[in-house]
Amino acid sequence: MFDNPLRTGVLWALERLAWNPKTFMRVIVVLSRLSETEIDDNWVNKPMNSLSAILRAWLPQTAAPLSDRIKALEVVHRRFPDVGWRVCIQQFDGRQQVAFPNNRPRWRRDAAGAGHGVAGTEAYEFCRKALDLAIAWPTHDEGTLGDLVERLGDLPIDDQSRIWNLIDRWSRTETDESARAALREKIRLTVLGRWGALRGLDAGARDRARELYEKLASRDPIRRHAWLFAGAWVDYSADELDEEELDAEEREKRIDALRTHAMMEIWSARGLDGALGLLADGDGWTIGHYSARSVASRPATIDVLRSCLSMEIESSEKLDYFMQGFISCIEEGMRSTVIATVAANATVDRRVRLFRCAPFVGHTWRLLDGQERCVRDGYWRTVSPAMGRFSESETTEVVDRLLEAERAQEAFAAVRFDWDKVETSRLKRLFGAVIKDSAEQAGQLGEMRPWYLSKALDSLDGRAGVTVDEMAQLEFAFIDALVLFGGSRRQTHGIPNLERKIAEAPGLFVQAVALLYKREDDGQDPPEWRIDDPERLRAVGTAAYRLLDGVRRVPGADDDGRVDGRALRQWVTEARRLGRQYGRFRMGDRHIGQLLSRAPSESEDAWPCRAVCEVLEAVASRDVADGFTLAVFNARGVVSRDWEEGGEQERKLSAKYGTWARRWNFEYPFVARILDRIAERYGHDAEREDSEVLVMKRLEH
Repeated sequence: MFDNPLRTGVLWALERLAWNPKTFMRVIVVLSRLSETEIDDNWVNKPMNSLSAILRAWLPQTAAPLSDRIKALEVVHRRFPDVGWRVCIQQFDGRQQVAFPNNRPRWRRDAAGAGHGVAGTEAYEFCRKALDLAIAWPTHDEGTLGDLVERLGDLPIDDQSRIWNLIDRWSRTETDESARAALREKIRLTVLGRWGALRGLDAGARDRARELYEKLASRDPIRRHAWLFAGAWVDYSADELDEEELDAEEREKRIDALRTHAMMEIWSARGLDGALGLLADGDGWTIGHYSARSVASRPATIDVLRSCLSMEIESSEKLDYFMQGFISCIEEGMRSTVIATVAANATVDRRVRLFRCAPFVGHTWRLLDGQERCVRDGYWRTVSPAMGRFSESETTEVVDRLLEAERAQEAFAAVRFDWDKVETSRLKRLFGAVIKDSAEQAGQLGEMRPWYLSKALDSLDGRAGVTVDEMAQLEFAFIDALVLFGGSRRQTHGIPNLERKIAEAPGLFVQAVALLYKREDDGQDPPEWRIDDPERLRAVGTAAYRLLDGVRRVPGADDDGRVDGRALRQWVTEARRLGRQYGRFRMGDRHIGQLLSRAPSESEDAWPCRAVCEVLEAVASRDVADGFTLAVFNARGVVSRDWEEGGEQERKLSAKYGTWARRWNFEYPFVARILDRIAERYGHDAEREDSEVLVMKRLEH
């Protein structure tokens, strides 16, 4: 993890030598030769990065004058053309660039006064030279021309015209259809598409682009129309973005018509092979959907599906998506007959695959019921449940079938929008299977995102036949998702039943502490608390930590946050007694202090509430006080600030806690001392932040 690439020292040495004009050119040649070999790793230290920094137009990392840098650029362009091209186009790339300084000499004065930026005229002259070299490149191809097209929006109009002329001449002699198609697509994406509008290319540039776009059009309909099927969504063109009011519905109709016409042309010229030729770089579902529109008859539709099932190709997943789109477009009245006909006399594996590509709805499952058990089992073991809304009977069938196939997480994902349609006992069974499944996969919840999990628990909570104990057990099983990744408590289920159980049973609180910490004495825990399996012990210990860290409800508090002092005292007394009995007295006190720190306010100028103050005063435990203080600091979370702000935030916090300390000073002196310690700590933090600002200001000058 802490290793460095062996080349780092060499590159730093070369970077230091590059500051001296006498050794500058030798370094440029060495780095250029090293840059010819592509280094594919995650380290920033690469020869190309060092070379680019040295020759950067606006922040060159050398003391060599402009004339020497221009000569160096010419040498690199002539002797190392691939490297030279990369250096040239970096100079006039208008996208925001970030510069990292090169290594500077520590003792020699080679870099004195250099490397901090140059005048605008000097930077322009170097960029001008790089652009002239790039346009006059001796061997342009689709790659170099595409790089220039990408940067058109940052170039003067005259230079844009020179580049269009280059492309025009190249198009007359280039015969490689793949090269022509690549440059054509680059023009569409960067000039005629969204980026052309964002980069400020005017109507004249777009007119020239359209002219050349048509000149580069391939006679092969697959290459010519591939852009329409590259994804499910076709990005906006620059002309569309210029429209004052873009009618989305009309645009969808226009794209649909273009795709339909394009697929008809491909199908009539090349048939199924033509459609499948789009799969390499296209969206399989979209290609299949429009292919189905191009098939004129039922027999032809059946032949297409049989051909797809019999194919053995590398992109089998894309072929499945193709069949999904194809089958979904078949008219529902004809779909059953087509699927039944294709399935007849097919092998078991091909039938499973066919049904798997059919729409994930009850209509498909009724057809599946007529197949042998091996086909039905194979389908439910391998099908990818589609996201959608199901009827109550479909929801029930999805859960039952996928649970029978031991795919609990897939069942959960399939019905995540329809919890109210899942009957209570079935939903309990689903949760139980998911818990078992995640335990077998080392706690991985798969597709069970916290938001969906929260909605499922919300649906189950409060139903007839569901107890608080059952809900608390589920909340503990999923506590990582509910507490650590759950986000705002207003948006997620949280752990309300667990909090209620802990508020009612201090023994549960102490058991959680016992799962997290070893005993402080030589005693033995009850047998039911012992876990021998190290992996399970680690998982349960982590869950116990999440529980103690996630509880926000103070014992004795009602749903409105009002704390019953008598109930709180009884809870704390019993929790401390059990903590001493089971050898976790000190750590138990610390977590009691953390829990009490989540108490509500008495009023705007009084915190914590009186009931908590009375308990803290009566206990007067150093460990409780330490836990309380630590929890207050941790509750602040991540802090961001303007660097010149200093410790202003901490001063405000110090003043706030100081005010509360003075409020309780006479009634609860122990509590006041805790609050004073917090105020003092924030005061020290404020002084430290102020000192940091002073140091930074001195360094600036």
